[in-house]
Amino acid sequence: MTAGFVVAAIAMLVCLVPAGVVLARGEAAEAVIGYEFITGVVVMVFALLAEGFGRPSLFEFPVLLALLLYGGGLVFVRALERWL
Repeated sequence: MTAGFVVAAIAMLVCLVPAGVVLARGEAAEAVIGYEFITGVVVMVFALLAEGFGRPSLFEFPVLLALLLYGGGLVFVRALERWL
């Protein structure tokens, strides 16, 4: 286990708190930005944890998650486009 990668993942998880507040309480455009930020950070956290625990086979999950969350973000924007 490489402690530096795990510490970096924990530090990035702390960054999700303000983005979650913006997502929950912000306007529609701010919520979209918060969602996109959270998805990017979550993908990086999973990649850092896979490297930190020395499991290269777990790198498939963040890559797949990045592709799926990008599509989810497009659906989210499409649903909110009348308010943007």
